[in-house]
Amino acid sequence: RRPTVSLGSADQIKAQASSHLMSLLPASTIRALGQKEYEKRKQAALEVEAHVRELRDAQQYEKINAIVKHLALELANSAQAHVRKGALHALSGTAIGLRQHAGQMLPQLLPPVLSALSDPDPRVRYTACEALYNIAKVARSSCVAHINEIFDGLFKLSADTDVQVQNGMQLLDRLMKDVVTESEAFDLAAFMPLLGERIYVSNPFSRQFLVGWISTLGSVPDLDLVAHLPVFLDGLFHMLADANREIRTQTFDALNQLLREIGEAEEVDYAPLFHVLVTHCSSRDKFTTLTSLSWLHPLISHAQALMLPFCAPVLNAVLSSLSHPEEELREAAARADTSLRALLHQSNAAQFEMGTVLHALAAHLSSAYVPTLLAALQWAPVAAPQGGREGGSSP
Repeated sequence: RRPTVSLGSADQIKAQASSHLMSLLPASTIRALGQKEYEKRKQAALEVEAHVRELRDAQQYEKINAIVKHLALELANSAQAHVRKGALHALSGTAIGLRQHAGQMLPQLLPPVLSALSDPDPRVRYTACEALYNIAKVARSSCVAHINEIFDGLFKLSADTDVQVQNGMQLLDRLMKDVVTESEAFDLAAFMPLLGERIYVSNPFSRQFLVGWISTLGSVPDLDLVAHLPVFLDGLFHMLADANREIRTQTFDALNQLLREIGEAEEVDYAPLFHVLVTHCSSRDKFTTLTSLSWLHPLISHAQALMLPFCAPVLNAVLSSLSHPEEELREAAARADTSLRALLHQSNAAQFEMGTVLHALAAHLSSAYVPTLLAALQWAPVAAPQGGREGGSSP
């Protein structure tokens, strides 16, 4: 339970703040940090900044650490929202006072600020955004080591219903994207599992937040986002069915960017990609189905013989879509069908299981839909000779 603090006198503030904190900062400064008026709290934060600067110049880092510790343990946990805001102002001022040394104290500075991002009071959450922005602006590249914690805090804020908090989050979000794209120390492999855990969120604002980060990471030449596609590709395709047109458009653009990167990549793990595409080819959402089918043609062309192990499920998805009532979807399926048939025809020496292909084909030879049936019949002479050479059986 948070200790209750009444604002109004130094004695009342002392009931909350330990004698140790009082010895580190003037009583008037501590009192002002808990005042209701914003200007008084900001002035107190400037006093903390000046005091920390003096301690920094004197290399008295133990005292600075003690100030941060007590601000975090005492003022930041107050039952009074104004005191909590004052603590955040003071922590921000501490980082500014530390300047180039702020990065070394991020393990102490960040936890109370990140915790405040979930505060029940929206004004405290906004102040936490402001404080984190100031800390990140000073510490900059040092924040990369704590990006997962910061990203998770931003993710939670992305669904905040308070307009002012949303505005603060977006400013902080842009800064953190800049920090990450500038850094050579960003560990994409350590970051991606967190993104994967959040990718199936349904909140539209959180979805926009995630798509924005995927697009940003994909724009960095030195980051191999393609290697981590299995972590989030399925979640992105789910977003294509979002009721919000803007989210669908942003997701589609991000997917197009990723498709271009796949075409330029030297190594791609195709198995999970084709699995995602085949799954979403049968989506109830037309836009999702169309996008999935549209991916198949370039992916087949790029993968070539590497996609042959997945030929059967891809063929099944394509043949089923050839009779879709939407012309655009039928055309996308036809392009994939043509490229797949050409690839199989050229792969006489390839080692793959033709039996599964023949099994998939057999299911469509009795189709009641004419386009699917005709395509299945065109497949028969392509697959049957292969099946004979590879030991497969005719349907």
